[in-house]
Amino acid sequence: MNNRNVLLFVIGSMVLLGGQFWLSSRYAKPAPVVQPQQAAPKAAEAPAPVPPPPAVAAPAPEGVKGVDPTASHTLATQELTLTWQVATGAIKQVIWNQDGTRFFPAGFAGLGALKGAGFETVREERGAQGTAVTFENAAGDRLSYLVPAQGHALKLEASTPRNASLLLIANPTSDEPVKNLGRVFSLTEKGIEAVTWGEMLHDPFFSFVGAKRKVLPATAERLGLDAGLGKDDKAAPTNHYFAALWKLPRLAGRDAAGYELLAQNGRLDATLYLGPKQAEHLLAFEKPFTQVIDYGFFGAVAHLLFWILKKVHTLVGNWGWAIVIFTVIIRAATWTLNTKQTISMLRMKDFEPHQKAIQAKYEKFGSDMTKKAEMQKELMALYKKNGHNPMGGCLPMLLQMPIFLALWSMLNAVFELRHAPFFGWITDLSAKDPYYIFPVLMGGSMFAQQYVTPAVGDPAQRKMMLVLMPAMMTFFFAQSPAGLTIYYFVFNMIGLAQTWWIMRSYQPQPIEV
Repeated sequence: MNNRNVLLFVIGSMVLLGGQFWLSSRYAKPAPVVQPQQAAPKAAEAPAPVPPPPAVAAPAPEGVKGVDPTASHTLATQELTLTWQVATGAIKQVIWNQDGTRFFPAGFAGLGALKGAGFETVREERGAQGTAVTFENAAGDRLSYLVPAQGHALKLEASTPRNASLLLIANPTSDEPVKNLGRVFSLTEKGIEAVTWGEMLHDPFFSFVGAKRKVLPATAERLGLDAGLGKDDKAAPTNHYFAALWKLPRLAGRDAAGYELLAQNGRLDATLYLGPKQAEHLLAFEKPFTQVIDYGFFGAVAHLLFWILKKVHTLVGNWGWAIVIFTVIIRAATWTLNTKQTISMLRMKDFEPHQKAIQAKYEKFGSDMTKKAEMQKELMALYKKNGHNPMGGCLPMLLQMPIFLALWSMLNAVFELRHAPFFGWITDLSAKDPYYIFPVLMGGSMFAQQYVTPAVGDPAQRKMMLVLMPAMMTFFFAQSPAGLTIYYFVFNMIGLAQTWWIMRSYQPQPIEV
């Protein structure tokens, strides 16, 4: 079996799936506006501007004066800058002070709006535990956020004589309020249920065969959404390294407007996490929230690999060099498997003349399936007589696939690599190489490794794959994080040296016919 064909199939499938998702999200029809109540169909009307959040549009309770919906209040802590909409008490924007990253788009509906409040005043009270930001109105509604001077967990308390509900996460009717955001999710002790905003707002690619849009995940006591925009708001970030997470005392309500927390005896309380998807911080908030870090299908393997990477980083103090040393460790751990794979391919090369002779013997029978079965039986007898497993070159590669995929997910997901420098022009391991130097080096190393690797089969196919695979992977890694590209460049270089050493020391064995 030609292991390069297997790798091409796996990578090609990933590229096709990614392309399908991009096309469906870019060209799918926009979502129709969801009416707040079911009603008989009406005649089509001209499209209207995006409506404001429900809490802003709701009428103010009796005794409350009209308020300015554009009024805002801002508070800066050591790590975050938070902006509230005064009228609703909702958090409209969060900025990560370290680099100015904004959590939400400009049209975001907000987090934690008290429905129908129409707050008139806002005040700050500083204390030992942090700063309390309190919103009040003449009707007796009161909403307070306790913002710690350090940390990311805000405590929310509200009292409302009207038993008003708290809108936790609004469900938009268009892309603008959640533009370039990722997923919305609910969490339990057992797992996470996540849906992207695009999957809810756009028809799926296969809608013509009955596929339906997805809906908000099932309600839970833990809810959240991905946060963090890229430097260019017009393009979606490669990864969302931040999250907004609600920890609730009871199950949230869920309807067409989104998730809301219902008051009990006129009181509401909740905790809101606004910060990075960093395991230590999420674990301190509550263990189930660590599931928002998307380590991919092989999560357990990715966790172990990241634990090793962190240990290496504590020794060298630079994430770039930690990745290089980590790559050496992974190559050393898989050295035996790779050696067996290369030797099996060299051994298969020894069988090639005999294999071609048997194939030529049966060539005159054309497509006769009976004769083809006899040919395969004769080939397997030849392999068995010489103690060779023709699948031996593929098995070691398949055993390494979980490591390959886990590494891919891990290096793409971890917050620690965000804005982490290496050397020279690589100032952010989570961003692509600005000059595409490492992607080109990675493609060159792949070409060299394929060139020296023994292969059997059609020479024309081999020449085509010799150029096609490195070119495709160079293009693919040109848009990937630099840390990931550095890993695979070093990985290929060690593999090239290993293949050269094995081929130099390999002694062909005679074939018994």
